[in-house]
Amino acid sequence: MTDSRKLREALLQEAQRFYDQTPALQTFTPWPTDLTLAEKIPDTPPDINPALDVMQNWQSEQPFHQAIRRAINVISWRQTYSEAEVGRAFLDAFAYFELFGPDGLFRTNEGRAYVGFWGQGLFYQWHHHLAEEIYAVVSGEACFEAAGDPAVTLGPGECKEHASLQEHALRTPGSPTLSLVLWRGEGLAGDPVIS
Repeated sequence: MTDSRKLREALLQEAQRFYDQTPALQTFTPWPTDLTLAEKIPDTPPDINPALDVMQNWQSEQPFHQAIRRAINVISWRQTYSEAEVGRAFLDAFAYFELFGPDGLFRTNEGRAYVGFWGQGLFYQWHHHLAEEIYAVVSGEACFEAAGDPAVTLGPGECKEHASLQEHALRTPGSPTLSLVLWRGEGLAGDPVIS
């Protein structure tokens, strides 16, 4: 077994352990039963490197966080938005990857899971998508805003759900945040749209 495969399998194991320790995630959607390791993952675009440098240097005792740091170079990190939409400063401190789903590190058609990193001092603009979602903070903290809901600052193990097409935003004024994000329902193949 290659080191890359071991790192990705250890990452999935820690992700499932985090899921198993977070009742809100279990209530939101079941863990997929058909996960298979992707044969090949796309390379991370080089313009994501500033965000990954910040992520690599962020220490945490949380086992899932540590597994992500160890696997950082065998993950296909992405960015959904363009510089024109969100600005260079945001892109230099933001990155995510699809842990499981049709295009994930692990393939499944039973759902989608993303891991997102937002550096300190970011404003993730108001956006929406058809799929329902739940954020679970792995490390750090973030202030979650959503149309019709009071703003709430959450830390490790705490969760925030967003309904289908509900506009929402995220702020990281005092700390970076690393979050596991699960999607369910219609629109699993869609991307977020800036409102």
